[in-house]
Amino acid sequence: MNPEDRVPASGAGRRSGSAGGAALRVAAPARGGTAGLAALLGALAVWGGWFIFRTSFVIDGRRVFCLFDDAMISMTYARNLVEGYGLNWARQGAPVEGFTHPLWTALMVPVNALPIGLERRSLVVQVGSLALLLVNVVLIRRLMLRHFTRPAAHHWWPACVATAFYYPLVFWSLVGMETGLQAVLTTALVLLALDVVHGRRDRHLALLLAGTVAVLLRPDMALLVVAALFYVLANGGLRAAGPAVRRGWLLGLAALAAAVSGYTLFRWVYFHDLLPNTYYLKLQGIPLVVRLLRGGDAMLDTLRMHWPLLLAVAIGVVPQLPWLRPRDGESDSHWGNKLALPAAVFVLCCAYSVYVGGDAWEEEVSANRFVVFAMPLLFVLFNALANQALAAARRRRRRTAREPGAPGGGAPDGDGFPGGPRDPLALRCALLAATAAALLAANGLWQPESAEESWRKLAAVSRPTEADKYREIIGLVRLAQKLAAPSAVVAVTWAGTPAYFSDFRMVDTLGYNDRHIAREKPARELTEDNFEDYVPGHAKWDYAYLLRERRPDIFLQTWGGEEVTSALRAHGYRRIGDLWIDPASPRVHLGSTGAK
Repeated sequence: MNPEDRVPASGAGRRSGSAGGAALRVAAPARGGTAGLAALLGALAVWGGWFIFRTSFVIDGRRVFCLFDDAMISMTYARNLVEGYGLNWARQGAPVEGFTHPLWTALMVPVNALPIGLERRSLVVQVGSLALLLVNVVLIRRLMLRHFTRPAAHHWWPACVATAFYYPLVFWSLVGMETGLQAVLTTALVLLALDVVHGRRDRHLALLLAGTVAVLLRPDMALLVVAALFYVLANGGLRAAGPAVRRGWLLGLAALAAAVSGYTLFRWVYFHDLLPNTYYLKLQGIPLVVRLLRGGDAMLDTLRMHWPLLLAVAIGVVPQLPWLRPRDGESDSHWGNKLALPAAVFVLCCAYSVYVGGDAWEEEVSANRFVVFAMPLLFVLFNALANQALAAARRRRRRTAREPGAPGGGAPDGDGFPGGPRDPLALRCALLAATAAALLAANGLWQPESAEESWRKLAAVSRPTEADKYREIIGLVRLAQKLAAPSAVVAVTWAGTPAYFSDFRMVDTLGYNDRHIAREKPARELTEDNFEDYVPGHAKWDYAYLLRERRPDIFLQTWGGEEVTSALRAHGYRRIGDLWIDPASPRVHLGSTGAK
């Protein structure tokens, strides 16, 4: 049983004598640690608020909040739905499912129904994402206290501090991606699966409902749901299950099946596809060997950035995994069994990232969107090993000093933070130093060649997103609005920001929201010899098709090099600033700006 669950009801601990007193003492850190938790959450809220402010910029005297461009694609779907265009990014033609997170897009719908300007709506999403980060820290603490403490060492704060100030997780969450909600659901799945197997067998329904929400958030979250359910089944989670547990399983499975089949049916009826358009864009026609080589190369960069932490955790966890260690005691067996689940989830996320070829934005931060939400589980493993080491050190100290008391006993820390009455100074300093080292390693601050830039990012001295690029894009949109009517057709490569901040009919040159381009072969041949040229989501374009079938009035941006600009000139387009304009279009009015 874990510390949080050992508080006797109605004073039962006092009536049960010494055993009850011990239970109350073990429960102390869960109660007393709330002050430390509140301080940590407050620090994260302040840092997150500063981070959000630094993502904004001023245009024409008005502060504009803008999410990461991929998130702005979802915001465009939500805005268009509210304004009566349906789930249609382009505002023309048949709708295409150009997003991979249905639930996250759905949550953006009420945001876009708010009576506030477009330049403020992204702030609502960012504040909501910050709230999710706070919730995840609370769940990490609960996971630690329930399953990864020792009677003589029950520190939770190393994992929570590392999670709260892990820059890549904060980055991807606060720029509007679904990462914060993924982190909450991933932590919840691990927590609930461990609850089911190790003492709280009434959590089956909650586990399956969390899995249902996860799959609705992103279809590929099904991998983690399956991993959690497999862990429960493999460890006897249904053994000797009573009627209530069986009912919970049936209800949960019914909800999961209804959600998956229901959305699949909706996708087929509404979008006329069995899978999101981004699946075809990023996987269809991309050789598997290219994806594996490129994904593996990107993963090596991520592992290289985090290797001190990864190495320490691997050395501590791998020998304790249940299939590598003989069952020499029930307690040790259960401990290794618990370590296996977060380790397996983290490894599964890494493997999936390699399979899909990684992300296009690894250079933004040291961990991509397919891995970052599972990194808190690595911090949990680190914290668990630290507790294990501290408990062992205390036992050795007692044996040496011949102190009375049961092995592994002793009073807990007063508030869950280092410095409890029984912690020697050396152990306190060691835990603080180890936590600081883990935080430095996770954020890339330990590497001299990148330390300065990493510190600038962590302190948000450098802008957390390409805010200057977004300002430039909105400037191009405003120039296009002066040159063309709202009904003009505009082609873009950054598909989110220009679509959200304009009323044009849109064309996506890279195929995220274009069914034809997404199903084509890569524009340039990809082989194992040039896999480094592959950029996920940026490998397919077809200007001959666009000029023949779509004939945009304006190309706000182009992609593909000199051959593209040559093709535009050949088809009569003229360059005005950074725009390519079709002067023959009745929706373009060049005279209104004096352009030549």
